[in-house]
Amino acid sequence: KIIDFVEQLPGNPIISAFTATATEVVKNDIARILKLKNPNVVVTGFDRENLYYQVKHLTGKQKDIFIQNYIETHPNESGIIYCATRKNVDTLYEKLLKQGVSVTRYHAGMSNDIRKKSQDDFIYDRAQVVIATNAFGMGIDKSNVRFVIHYNMPQSMENYYQEAGRAGRDGAKAECILLYAPGDVQTAKYLIQHPALSGELSQEELEQKQRLDLERLDVMVNYCKTQSCLRGYILDYF
Repeated sequence: KIIDFVEQLPGNPIISAFTATATEVVKNDIARILKLKNPNVVVTGFDRENLYYQVKHLTGKQKDIFIQNYIETHPNESGIIYCATRKNVDTLYEKLLKQGVSVTRYHAGMSNDIRKKSQDDFIYDRAQVVIATNAFGMGIDKSNVRFVIHYNMPQSMENYYQEAGRAGRDGAKAECILLYAPGDVQTAKYLIQHPALSGELSQEELEQKQRLDLERLDVMVNYCKTQSCLRGYILDYF
C-alpha cells in the first residue's frame, strides 16, 4: 500500500528505502514494488568481524543445561535468548529465575506496560539477560550485548542475521550461538503454515508466501547442518 499512497502525493517525491539484510531478490523486490527509477543502490557489506558464529546440535533438556552453564560462565555479560514460541520464553524464564539469574522476558502475549518495563530493564542493565520471541529487538540499539543465543532455529537466514546482529554493536567480540534440534524444523513449518496475518492476504498470495518461506527455511536448515564456515555461508547467502 506504500506506493498507492506515494502516487497520491503531488509532484514526484524522492523515495529512500532501507533494510538491514537485503538479498538480491529482496533488493530487486523493493525497487520494483516502490517503482524506483534507476535507484542509487548502496550496500555497506554484511561481514561483522567481531561476531563469532556457532551451531550446537542439542535436544530440549541439553539446551537448558547449555544455557544455564553459559550464563554461569559469562557473569555480568548482557545477552539475548530468542525462542520460537511464547511458551518456550515463559518456561525458560521461570527456570533461569529460580536459579537466581538476572533475567526478564518479552513476547506479544504480555501487556504493553510490562513489555516496556522488560525492554527498559534490559536496555539499562537492570536485567542481565532477556528471553524473547522475535517480537523483541525492533529498534533496540544496546551496544554491549555480548551474546545472542537462539534456543530454537529461526525460520530464515534474514531473521537469524538480524537477530544475531544485535550482538556486539560496540565493536567488541560477541558470540552468536544457535541451538539446533530436529524438532525446531517442525515448529518453524507450523508457524509458516499458520501465519498470524493470513487474513490480510489472498489465497494466491498466501500460497506464494508460504512456498518462499519454506524455501528460506531449507536454507536455514542447511546452515545448521553445514560443515563449512558459518560466516562464509552467511556472506554467500547475502
